[in-house]
Amino acid sequence: MAVELYDEHEQGERVRKWIREYGYSIVIGLVLAFAGIFGFRQWQDHQLGQQALAADYFGQIQRELDAGQLDMAEQRFEALRDEAGRSAYVGLAKLLLAAGHIEEGNLEPAARLYRELLENRRLSALWPSTRLRLARVLEAQGDIPAAIAVLDGGAPVGFEGPWAELRGDLYFARGDLDQARLAYQEALDNLIGSGGNEFLLQLKLDATGPASDGDPS
Repeated sequence: MAVELYDEHEQGERVRKWIREYGYSIVIGLVLAFAGIFGFRQWQDHQLGQQALAADYFGQIQRELDAGQLDMAEQRFEALRDEAGRSAYVGLAKLLLAAGHIEEGNLEPAARLYRELLENRRLSALWPSTRLRLARVLEAQGDIPAAIAVLDGGAPVGFEGPWAELRGDLYFARGDLDQARLAYQEALDNLIGSGGNEFLLQLKLDATGPASDGDPS
């Protein structure tokens, strides 16, 4: 019996010693864990709030552009960038603003917004359509070499048809009819399921004239 009591006493001392040595760090660890959970929930709430705020700003920008109030839309965009600058809505709003500038004939601000989008790696999903739009703006500005350079590197998946058609337009504008013909033919070959205008593309292809020697088309 004495041995049993001694064993229980010894075990109790070991537990108390363990608590004295490690209990404080365990409590601190629990406090930090709960703080982390609470902080993560706060972060989630903050993110949801930011997204809701950004979505609201985006809607306002869209309505103001629809009403022809470009200046107001730009002011709203600045507020969106200041208050929720990391939201994807900022990139989408840039596309809207660029289109608004194009409607007003302001090509340089539109080109600047498109270039800003192409510099943002977080918005790479917007790059294909942005590159097409930037190339169109550069074409309208008369900078054909820069427009062609924007399309260098091949078409992203799903954009083969529009990519080839725009290249054809650019080569045609440059007077390079052979390259334009090849590009228009490529656009026609990629037209199936893309919703493109086959009749218009065929007119563009015919406008390049007969194929020169060695041209497979």
